[in-house]
Amino acid sequence: MTQYYRLPFLISLCALTACKEGGTAASNHDTDVNGERDPALRLSRAQILEDYSGVSCESLRHIVDYLDQIGNTDYFRGLSGELRYQPLACRSGEGAWNQLDKFYTNNQAVKLPNKVFLTKLDVPTRNFSLGFPKLDGSLIKTSEGTDLVEYFSLKFRTELKLGAEDEEGDYEFAFLADDGVRMEVGEGLSAVTYIDSPGIHATKMVCGTGFVNLNRSTSVPATIKYFQGPRTEIALTFLWRKKGSDRDSLCGQAGQSLFFNYRNNPSTPQPAYNALLARGWSVVPAHVFRLPRDEYMNPCESDYIRDVITNNEGSGSGTCTATSCDDIGL
Repeated sequence: MTQYYRLPFLISLCALTACKEGGTAASNHDTDVNGERDPALRLSRAQILEDYSGVSCESLRHIVDYLDQIGNTDYFRGLSGELRYQPLACRSGEGAWNQLDKFYTNNQAVKLPNKVFLTKLDVPTRNFSLGFPKLDGSLIKTSEGTDLVEYFSLKFRTELKLGAEDEEGDYEFAFLADDGVRMEVGEGLSAVTYIDSPGIHATKMVCGTGFVNLNRSTSVPATIKYFQGPRTEIALTFLWRKKGSDRDSLCGQAGQSLFFNYRNNPSTPQPAYNALLARGWSVVPAHVFRLPRDEYMNPCESDYIRDVITNNEGSGSGTCTATSCDDIGL
């Protein structure tokens, strides 16, 4: 499997020597669908606690959807998200914040240190009141001490790459989004805006301009920015299909119950959404999203990281003990 990171492994002597010599064989959940070993096993517990306790996993989606749809472990798939929000104290004119760009141009916006990892963007219109749960069990808070559930923005980075069973060629993409969304394809000076609907609106089908060529041997960097205005409904469903002959008739159409009945839990598809499926659209599957190359791994895919954070063992120490070596399972 191609390695989707550039950072050097931070290998402790514990993992290389004493643990390897005296530990047990790796369990099945320590490898992914490609046979890759869990990179977290090369990190000290102290480093895991420092780097990943504040991470939020699959926080925009229903847990039941996550468990049903996630599939097998892949340590290098996913989207890495940066989180910003508008403090309540600065919300004197809410209208000024109902634009995606305000979260990146207004110096009152707060950028949080917490990262949000998703395996795919499959969020039908639904109520969002839980907020962002972290791996350590707490919720991400605003500066006022409240749970973050509105007036936030996420900037996701990922790379799009076809799987072995996907057909190569030109693809078109679209979002069903509430509220604003923007997608850039490429990176640096070569990046181009492919999808752009930066304002506040009910769930809207926002379609791309032109097509994106994808193949199985290379990946296409993509940046996706999304913002949620006032509570409570959100939607962020990322669709694709092979190049069609005509622009879809639902492009630009919006309505809070047009595509999904958000009053049901979980949300249920409406005729308009089923019509999209009939015309070849589908949710972009998880295997297409590869982490940006400067990310070490997706911590949400690692049982070991979850165990370390849940048990909060080894804080402040990378020392190899008999117990920790057995837990590592090398």
